[in-house]
Amino acid sequence: MKWLMAGTLAVTVLASGCTSAQKGAAAGGAIGATSGAIWANNAGKLDSWEGAGVGLATGGLIGALIGDGWDYYQNKQKDDAQGVQIAALQGDLAGKDRTLADLQAELDKLRGELSQKPVSIESKDGTIRFTILNEVLYDAGKAELRPAGLAALDSVLDVIQKEYPGRAIIVEGHTDSDPIKSSGWKSNWELSAARSLTVVHYFVEKKGVAPEQLSAAAFGEFKPAAANDSSANKRLNRRAVIVVMPDAKNIQVDRQS
Repeated sequence: MKWLMAGTLAVTVLASGCTSAQKGAAAGGAIGATSGAIWANNAGKLDSWEGAGVGLATGGLIGALIGDGWDYYQNKQKDDAQGVQIAALQGDLAGKDRTLADLQAELDKLRGELSQKPVSIESKDGTIRFTILNEVLYDAGKAELRPAGLAALDSVLDVIQKEYPGRAIIVEGHTDSDPIKSSGWKSNWELSAARSLTVVHYFVEKKGVAPEQLSAAAFGEFKPAAANDSSANKRLNRRAVIVVMPDAKNIQVDRQS
């Protein structure tokens, strides 16, 4: 039974190791100690404890080498996986950088095309937004389009049809916060609704835009571009915004089962 006690002792002494090399040494040592004890007992040259000691040293060394090799393999696998993740992230960032650069170049091009028109352009949440101040489009308190307004709308529509054919278009109407006094509208909502619908009708009836491509939205004073605390800011808030929606095929909808 000495060889069994020797193997048990080897496991007790070496199993406290926490690395793969230490665990391998423990396992190898236990096997070596047991084998050495049996060999010594059968050969009669060493007693079981001496044989266990020789087996423990030899098996522990071999087990440690195997465990160390396993550690290297596992660490290499982790390093390789992290390298793949880093490369993927770098690719994503490069793609986003290209997308932002392309979008900026696109906006710069559009601004160049409309530089002589009273139109401002911005990109927001995947949309392209053309803003025209109401003073260009309408007389005060009116919803009929002025000649200068028609020219501005024509220039915007030309760009949309060339750069974004077939895209959905929303015409937003906005006002300042001054209440309606004498123009006959019930509220700024009604005024902004009538103005945005006037643009929609113009695009459909005079410019041949497909009706299903267009919609009108009335915000009144409730989505200001600036605080309604000065004449200059109120002027900025009185505006029409022609919103070109993202391409439908690029819109992803999360569906919950």
